Amino acid sequence: MSSKNDVPDIGIDPVGLARAEAALAGLSQRYLSWADADLARLEDCLTQLLARPEDRTELLGRAFGIAHDMKGQGATFDYPLISEFGNRLCRVLEACPRPGAEDLEQVAVLVAAMGRVLRERLSGDGGDEGRRLLSDRL
Repeated sequence: MSSKNDVPDIGIDPVGLARAEAALAGLSQRYLSWADADLARLEDCLTQLLARPEDRTELLGRAFGIAHDMKGQGATFDYPLISEFGNRLCRVLEACPRPGAEDLEQVAVLVAAMGRVLRERLSGDGGDEGRRLLSDRL
């Protein structure tokens, strides 16, 4: 039998935690630059989807990948609205392998909502504006 002293300490190391928090804070400063670049790529993808229907499969895959990455990062960096709209966009793209005009309009609305969140820096729940965006995009 092992004694209590033989059990490894699995508590949280306060120094390690402080380092991790500092690293995350440093990344948070750069997140908006990454998100803005991802949004520009997503908007470009949407423009191409509308202009080049013959490349729809490739463009839908690219749009899904960008939205999926944005969805995963948003909440980590206090932009849960980006995660929410990114998730909704992923679901639309998954459900419509051959989107029609109405589907593409829904994609455009979600991309616009993500753009608004980033341009207006609506972090957290986005306050009244965030709630309005969520209710408008259901």
